[in-house]
Amino acid sequence: MPDRLRDAIAREFAGDPPRWTGQSSSRAAFLRSLPIWLFAIPWTAFSLFWEVVALGGLLGFGGTRNGAGTWIAGLFVLFGLPFVAVGIGMMGAPFWMARRTRRSAWVVTARRVASVMLTGQGVTVRTILARNLLAIERTENADGSGSLKLLFGEGRDSDGDKVERSETIEGVPDIRRVEQLIRAVMAAPPD
Repeated sequence: MPDRLRDAIAREFAGDPPRWTGQSSSRAAFLRSLPIWLFAIPWTAFSLFWEVVALGGLLGFGGTRNGAGTWIAGLFVLFGLPFVAVGIGMMGAPFWMARRTRRSAWVVTARRVASVMLTGQGVTVRTILARNLLAIERTENADGSGSLKLLFGEGRDSDGDKVERSETIEGVPDIRRVEQLIRAVMAAPPD
């Protein structure tokens, strides 16, 4: 865990000492987003091919240059640029997800479950009070690692449909122990 993250946790939870602090696996985060990267390879290759052909037309490599042809080729170049940008973004997704995971941690205290994430110059803390937790759903792998989905309410989306409000702790070793700890916090009487 980075020292800056450890310091942020110590400051944030000074009056409510952590019972458990852990990080999701950055390797698991990388592997979860790998299908995006695999899709991005042909996407980016085609987008770059499009740009090369469009630039060739713009520069007159496809024959004689005239005003209308140059104008259309210029539009094709501009049209392809967002697709190249999206492809590059998708190719970077697994690396960004792994980095984000290394810069964040989950903390369980006597009163709350919180996510702490380092941002540019600061820290973002998302807290779920134990009294607001309604249910926990555990997904456990053969090696004992897994994820916990913490359900803490319902809301409405932009269409007015019901959606559950939840957070997921993913890629944690010994997930059963973390679940038992959170359940004990949920069962404790309020202060």
